[in-house]
Amino acid sequence: MQIVVAGKDETAEIGRELTRRAGRHQGALSPWSAADSALSLSNSRDHTEYLERFSKLMRLRYALSTEPFPTPGKPGLAGSLMKRLKTVLWKLLRYQHDRMATQQNAINELVISAQDFQNAAFTQRIEALEQRIRELEKERLHHPPSSRTSGTT
Repeated sequence: MQIVVAGKDETAEIGRELTRRAGRHQGALSPWSAADSALSLSNSRDHTEYLERFSKLMRLRYALSTEPFPTPGKPGLAGSLMKRLKTVLWKLLRYQHDRMATQQNAINELVISAQDFQNAAFTQRIEALEQRIRELEKERLHHPPSSRTSGTT
């Protein structure tokens, strides 16, 4: 990408400053990067990689935000009055919202952790079964079943 200001290439200087600012905010304002898009799930090579990516995305985005936000309003006197009423109601009910959001965040974290444990247990079990199959195949190669000859009586 090239940054041009007033016909002059400012890529190096402005790019350096933008990188510095973005690095300062990484993790604080945005704990995920552009690579952490749900579209990245389509790049998974197999089921295991898909589950790993999905779990990472869930862990990055599980939390409900309790940050204040601007109260929406409509133009005119009625819109202005409703905006003020909404602001007052939000201040009165904010503690309830924060309490419920905290509880929901805890539940979300527990569900994601349970999914991670279940995936790890399934992976471990599958690996154990695959190892057992390999051992049985080796044993079969080293000790082929004896050929039975039918004898005539």
